[in-house]
Amino acid sequence: MDKRIDLLEAIRSIAVKTPMNDIEVPEKVVGFGTIEYKAQTCSACKKCILACEPGALDMDSTLNMPDYVRATVPMEGFRSKNRETLVTLLQSLKQDYNFGDVLAVSVPEGLAGYGSIDWSAEQCIACEKCIEACPENCLTLKKVYKLPEIVGEIEAVPVKRTEKDWEPFIICFVCWECSHAAADLAGLMHLSYPATIRTVRIPCSGALEPIHIMTAMAQGADGVLVTGCLLHECHYGGDSPKAGNFMQYDFVKFWSDIFEEIGIGGRLYIDFASAAMGIKFAEIVETFTEQIRKLGPSPIPVKSEVQE
Repeated sequence: MDKRIDLLEAIRSIAVKTPMNDIEVPEKVVGFGTIEYKAQTCSACKKCILACEPGALDMDSTLNMPDYVRATVPMEGFRSKNRETLVTLLQSLKQDYNFGDVLAVSVPEGLAGYGSIDWSAEQCIACEKCIEACPENCLTLKKVYKLPEIVGEIEAVPVKRTEKDWEPFIICFVCWECSHAAADLAGLMHLSYPATIRTVRIPCSGALEPIHIMTAMAQGADGVLVTGCLLHECHYGGDSPKAGNFMQYDFVKFWSDIFEEIGIGGRLYIDFASAAMGIKFAEIVETFTEQIRKLGPSPIPVKSEVQE
C-alpha cells in the first residue's frame, strides 16, 4: 500500500488542473479500476471486506432506498431469494406509498444481512479478490479509473513564460537490450539530434514504473520519452502479449490519458527501436523534442530544496 500512496501523492503533485473525466483502463493495465456494487443482491456477509487486503471496502449500516425501489429483478430472479422478496415488497409498497426525500434508512444495530458496501477508490488495487469472495455476485470490476475522485480540486498555476534561449529538458528511458544500443549507434554515426535529452538505462521498458515517470516530471523534466525493443522482439517475452514492451505500451497510453486530464498532455511518449536502428532512434528523439518545443516549458512548479 505504501507504493500506491506514493503514486497517488505523485499524481497530485504534478497535476496543474482539476481533472473532469474518468480514465478508461486498457485491458493489460492491472491495478486500476472501479468496483461496481449491486446493493440489491448484497446480503451484507462481509466476505468481500475480509478478502480485501488493502482495506478498500467497509460496511455502512444504511440501505440506499433508490437502489431497491428502482432495481430490475432478472427473469431467473436473484441468487438470494430473501433479497428478491425484499426488493419485490419494497417495489410494491412504492406503488402505494411515497418515500419522499428518504434516500437511505439506518439498519438497527445487530440486524444481520443488511447494510451497504463502501468502496475507496484511493485504496483499491483492483485485485478482484473481493469479487471472488462475494457469494451473491454483487461486485464487478469496471476498467475505469476515477481520476477526479483521486486528484480532487487543483488550484491553477501561473503560466510560465518561455525564455528566449529555452530548450526542452527531456528524460529518455532506454532499455538495456536494444534502444540503449540504438542511442549509442546514433552517436557513433555522428547523427545530429537534440543534446537536451538525458538517457536513463533500465533493464526493460516493461520494468519502468509510473512513479519513475511522475518523479521525472516533478523534478523539472519538460517531457518523458520511453523507448524499448521493437514490438514482437522483446528480450523478456518475445512476441507474447505479456512481453515487457507490449505491457508498457498500454501503460504509457493509460498514463498519457491521465496526463491530458491533469493538464500536462503530450509530454509522455513511447516508441521502439532495435539495436541496429540508430537513425530511427535519432528521429524519435527529434520528433518528440519538436513536440515539446511547441508545448513550451512544463507548467509543473518545481519544488527546489534549499540546503544550508
